[in-house]
Amino acid sequence: MVLNSIKSVFALMSLILIGFYFSGKKWFGKPGMDLLSKFTVEVTLPFYMFYNIYKDIGSREALASLVFKLPVTFLLILLCIGLAALLATVFKVKQGRKYTFVAAAGFPNVVFIGFPVIQALWGESITSVGVIYYISSTLLFWTIGIWLIQKDGNSQNAEGGFFSNLKMLISPPIVGMLLGMAVILAGIQVPDFVLQPLSMISGVTSPLALIFIGSVIRNMEPSSIKFGRDLYLALLMRFVIVPVAAVAFLRPIPVPAEMKQVFFMLSTMPAMAQMGIMSRQYESDYEFACTVITVTTIISLFTIPVFMFLMQTFSIFP
Repeated sequence: MVLNSIKSVFALMSLILIGFYFSGKKWFGKPGMDLLSKFTVEVTLPFYMFYNIYKDIGSREALASLVFKLPVTFLLILLCIGLAALLATVFKVKQGRKYTFVAAAGFPNVVFIGFPVIQALWGESITSVGVIYYISSTLLFWTIGIWLIQKDGNSQNAEGGFFSNLKMLISPPIVGMLLGMAVILAGIQVPDFVLQPLSMISGVTSPLALIFIGSVIRNMEPSSIKFGRDLYLALLMRFVIVPVAAVAFLRPIPVPAEMKQVFFMLSTMPAMAQMGIMSRQYESDYEFACTVITVTTIISLFTIPVFMFLMQTFSIFP
């Protein structure tokens, strides 16, 4: 399993390098990166969510079983946010970025990195388990996460407070996920001539997401990456404290070992990409947010096989 995980991560890195290389071409550049992001999030990802939920879950009983696991991921993510807030307070993270720090350290990149990773490690059928974490992460980011970013910001866009971003919960991926669940609950049999194109579209989602990550790294200005104590604290939180906390939290939880492994790996992903966009919108510390996203994404290429190796070698989740 460890060797397979190393091979899988190498494949993921190859796709990221493809995005890194071609985004430097004149015909690609930032417009190509923006198109790739929108096409992935608004076109392929909704079909990906619908198809995998429909194919992998299949029955009302299986869907209910997964939904009942939602409190596990909710509490795990809230634990990570709480630890990030404690770290920011104890070490006095710079004012104006304290709450952005908490969001960056507390929310992992489930869509663009997490799903491709778990799919490469466990196969496409694992997506339905990953959806449990995705639901919790999405709900908490567009409520608590946005509220945190707003607290650092000076933008008039922040008016409306905590509930002003609830409409963002109805994003295309969430719609695709909800439609997949609704079809299962209604007992509708989707015909093969519909499933086949859905399967083809779903198959390109993970590669496009990874190519997009490569283009983001390429287009990040090196001069804007400023190393300092707050960045080191964010790295400590994301790659040391969060993994340790996830293990301590998940070990006693009565859920299947494979599910614990998936939740653990998703927790150790780099900082959520959407955080950079929202930090800019609300005029919080956008450069710090983007630096955390970029640096954690690069470091995760090395930590993913390490965490997988440790998890398998020491049977962390028996």
